[in-house]
Amino acid sequence: MFDYNLFPFFASMILLIIIVLAIGVHFYKNTLIMFVVIPVALFCAFTGYNTITQMLGYPIKQEIPEESLYLNHIENNDGTELYVWVLEPERMMPKNYSIPATDSNKKQMQRAKGRSEKGVSQQIGKYNKHRPGEQNSGEYLTYDFSVDSQGLK
Repeated sequence: MFDYNLFPFFASMILLIIIVLAIGVHFYKNTLIMFVVIPVALFCAFTGYNTITQMLGYPIKQEIPEESLYLNHIENNDGTELYVWVLEPERMMPKNYSIPATDSNKKQMQRAKGRSEKGVSQQIGKYNKHRPGEQNSGEYLTYDFSVDSQGLK
């Protein structure tokens, strides 16, 4: 079956191939067109790179979605980041996130790990609701995942 997560990569690579071939064959002497082709080719390469790295399991520095289910975590060698595996809401595929290794985050992830090992599923939330950007700074909070008698949280 076709994995739709790969669609941006395939589309960008096909577009890149078509553009490069057209430029190489027909417009190799026109400088103005080369100024358009180079940024488009770089954009396609960037899109392909981001798509593949997000799919290969490398930790990404993005905000962990609210109500994600905690699976496991480890600390990197220099102690600056925690790599946290979670199940995102609505998706049943684990994803690896990189978060800052603050004392609070370490404590919360250790708590989640201990509770998970005892059979109590853990969800991840955040203390600070406003944490935009690539840095993913801020503190996370873990709490017990519970299902009521009607199957709702």
